[in-house]
Amino acid sequence: MTTGTAYIAIAPNIARKTSNDLTVIAPNLAPAAAQLHQEMLDFSREFGHGQNEIPDLTITAYPQYVYNLRQLESKGNLAPMPQDLPPMRPELVELGMGEPSPYFRVIGFVPLVLAVNRHVSPMITDWSDLCRPDICRRVAVPPKDTPMPDFFAAKMSSDYGDQATEVIANINTNYTPLDINKEIDAGHFAAGVSIPAFSRTYRNDNGTMVWPRSGAWCVGLVACLKRDPHPDAVKFLRHLLSADYQNYLSLTGALIPVRAETPWPDDMPARPPRDTLQWVGWDAVCALGSPVALPNAHSAPEAN
Repeated sequence: MTTGTAYIAIAPNIARKTSNDLTVIAPNLAPAAAQLHQEMLDFSREFGHGQNEIPDLTITAYPQYVYNLRQLESKGNLAPMPQDLPPMRPELVELGMGEPSPYFRVIGFVPLVLAVNRHVSPMITDWSDLCRPDICRRVAVPPKDTPMPDFFAAKMSSDYGDQATEVIANINTNYTPLDINKEIDAGHFAAGVSIPAFSRTYRNDNGTMVWPRSGAWCVGLVACLKRDPHPDAVKFLRHLLSADYQNYLSLTGALIPVRAETPWPDDMPARPPRDTLQWVGWDAVCALGSPVALPNAHSAPEAN
């Protein structure tokens, strides 16, 4: 059988199992080489452009990819999603998280939470606290080759206006998520933006994960198929939306599963999703990925 291609750029905490599953379930689907963040960003910016071939199956969370995907929908480059895939769970649809297009599906939503130094007083409990004078110059966000600096700037500006000006201008983007964890543990930062898997555990127990009171920000892992995809691409897409894999995302990966019967992650507070999650909307995701969107936030000085 001929070989297809898969480009799957996902969080490290779920990457190994996902790659192993791909090898077993879709052996005729060749995965792309391991990607650096800059390579993921470049791929997303170039998705569908020029002579770049669209993979049989693509999954990533970069807004530039979502923007380009939406531009391709009317050009015949993509295959509509199989109609018998399980629908998104209604609690997420009610929040406006349902896909606005038949050409892509969300595999899961990545919740963005706060990693906080335990000794900050008063304690940081929500995104608004990052605007405090004692905090706003001590916040770390993953590097500018990830979606996070732009996402942070857009969301904080939208939610808190002028109050967020100083924290946006002074975010430190010099550290990877794991290094942000270490720097918070060492007391060099008061807080950082992270995912639950990277913000739970601290070597010296000086940090803690905080699920913001107003809700975790969500980023969607978006899957699409090229026109006339390799059969293994469709087969693996079905696996990613299966009960087994969705349970894994929730229980092990701490992602928000999109299948209705799967449990919510243990890290998620026992409140209704409308009080626990924040969603910016698909139009905002596309706007953030547009070539005319604001450039990545600059790197602030090293932690001090």
